[in-house]
Amino acid sequence: MTLIIQPPSGGKLTLTNYYIPVDPDFGSVSLLLHGDGANGSTTITDSSPSPKTVTAFGNAQISTAQSKFGGASITFDGNGDYLELPAVPDFAFGTGNFTVETWVYISSYHPTQGYALIDTIPVGGVGNRANAFVWVITTSGKLDVFSASSFRGLSTSIVPLSQWVHLALVRNGTTWQYYINGVKDGTEYTYSQDLSLAQGALIGRLGDSAAYFFNGYIDDVRITKGVARYTSNFTPPTAPFPDIESR
Repeated sequence: MTLIIQPPSGGKLTLTNYYIPVDPDFGSVSLLLHGDGANGSTTITDSSPSPKTVTAFGNAQISTAQSKFGGASITFDGNGDYLELPAVPDFAFGTGNFTVETWVYISSYHPTQGYALIDTIPVGGVGNRANAFVWVITTSGKLDVFSASSFRGLSTSIVPLSQWVHLALVRNGTTWQYYINGVKDGTEYTYSQDLSLAQGALIGRLGDSAAYFFNGYIDDVRITKGVARYTSNFTPPTAPFPDIESR
C-alpha cells in the first residue's frame, strides 16, 4: 500500500510504503480471537470470515494485565472460567487437515488435572470424544490430545512458565504434531479418527465434566480447517494473526 501525502505549495512530496499483513488461508479460518478490548469486558470478538458468538462463563474476560499483542488478552482464573462457541460445521474437521494455535501465558501447571486449551465438544457432550478431541497442557507442562477414550501422544518438550508461548497443534494427513514456539516437538503420531462431531467448541475447560479449567492468559486464538499451516520449524508470529486474505 502506498500513502501519498500532499505537501503544501512549494513543499516536497513524501511517499511512504506500509506493509499490511495478509493470510492466504484466511478463508479457511474457523475461529480468530484477538482478545482485544477494554479491561474487564466479557465481549470476546471472533474476527474469522464467519464470526461466531463467543459466550464467556465464570470470570473469563478481557484483561490488560498481560498481552502478547494489542494491549489485552483473555484471562481465566482456573475456577469455572471458559468460553463457549456454537454448534457449527466449522469445528467438524472430519478426516482433513487442520491447525489449532494460540499464545498462552501460565505461571504454574495444574497440580492434579492439567489445563484444557481447545475442546471440540460442548458442555454436556459425549464423554469419550469418539468424533472430537481436547487439546491439553498436562500437570507436567506437556501437551497431549484426548480422543476416542484415549490420550494420543504426550509431547517431549514442556510449555515454559511465566512467558508468552506460541503453541500449535497440526494434523497433516493422519500425522499429528505439536509446535512450541515454532519448534516441532519430538513426538509425532498417527491418528486417523474421523473428527466429524459438530456440536460446538470450548476454550478453557472439558465439555463433559467441570474440570481442566485453564488458569492464565490466552491471546490470538486461531483455528484453521482444512490447512496444515506448519510442517517444519517456523518463526512464531511477530504480529497479530491477519484479518484479511489479500489486498
